[in-house]
Amino acid sequence: MRRGTGGDGGQSAPVGTLLMVALVLVAAGAAGVVIFDLSPDLLGNAPSASIDVGVESNGPNAQTLVISHQGGDDLRIDEFDVVVRDGGSSSRLSLSSFRNRSGVSDGVADAGDSLRATQLLSGPVTVQLIHRPTDSVVSRQRVTLPSDDATSVVDFESSAPTQSFESNQDGSGSTTVEDGGATVRQSGNQWKYVERNYTVTENTTLVFEFNSTSRGEIHGIGLEDDQQQTGGRIVEVYGAQGWGHNVTNFDGLERYQAGDGWARYEVPIGEHYTSNGFNASTRYLVFITDCDGNVDPSSTNCPSNIDDEKPANSRFRNVRIYENDSTASLASPVVGSSYTRWTRSAAALSARSSTASSSIVSTSRSRMSTAPSQSVWRTSLPVTA
Repeated sequence: MRRGTGGDGGQSAPVGTLLMVALVLVAAGAAGVVIFDLSPDLLGNAPSASIDVGVESNGPNAQTLVISHQGGDDLRIDEFDVVVRDGGSSSRLSLSSFRNRSGVSDGVADAGDSLRATQLLSGPVTVQLIHRPTDSVVSRQRVTLPSDDATSVVDFESSAPTQSFESNQDGSGSTTVEDGGATVRQSGNQWKYVERNYTVTENTTLVFEFNSTSRGEIHGIGLEDDQQQTGGRIVEVYGAQGWGHNVTNFDGLERYQAGDGWARYEVPIGEHYTSNGFNASTRYLVFITDCDGNVDPSSTNCPSNIDDEKPANSRFRNVRIYENDSTASLASPVVGSSYTRWTRSAAALSARSSTASSSIVSTSRSRMSTAPSQSVWRTSLPVTA
């Protein structure tokens, strides 16, 4: 449109500007997918980088997840989360919690740098690298991890049902087991244990998946050496009371929130137990859903505040313990795939795949020749209070 004082063909400058804005809005409405896909400014300038996700074998005991920067924009690691989805569960770690780093300088990763963190999963899994400021998925890859076929499974079906822990704490409600002994379900006010001897070292790691659809006062799990409660031994992942050792005290782990569904936790309890001088010889694996009315009932369901509202509940499944004490060796790549950039804020519109740049590398890793050595506690006898 021309600048002028009166030669605008019967329309004033403000009217012309208004018409131009209207045209732009109409174009956006007619071709919204194209605009979102081609205009990264609308998505907050998420960085574009080639990321490789791999797995290293830690001998017989664990695996290590490796995030490698292959090319593209530099990445500030404190702006990223890593989400690992394993079947119906997921875990979310901040990239800055990956303490084993190669080449990362001043909190910035560029081409050739890598970061590592211990993970214990059965594959395949999906790994996403999420840029928090823009809520964008910068990388999404499928990775094959070692299978649990050779896992040492402890079966408590006939000899060790779940029993009351701290009889003055254990109250009304129920504790049952599901999925062939892999899942412990609690409802109400329940303190239960599975008898199991284990010697904790500074390398001991406790792995479990947790789900709750109704908050109580304490939802926790831990290893105890006697029948007396020790708050520092119990990892509290959820609840209104704030008793036990808050899971957020472990670097990179987040507290469970309503609506999270199944969430996976890998907790280095050995470091915590050792540094606090706890007895290393443990006898009980303890599950807690505390709901005895010690907290304002308006913030919990202890008991249910409304007739049709569910009482506090917890589910713990796939509970494992292992010693993360071996030196890692790199597993060989077997399959390549294209790099895909997913943007969560525009996920309903599009996901774009880019294979044009030769610097883009994405590989899956082979299964390890030696499966991780770990114990999976399973119990199969239902118990009611």
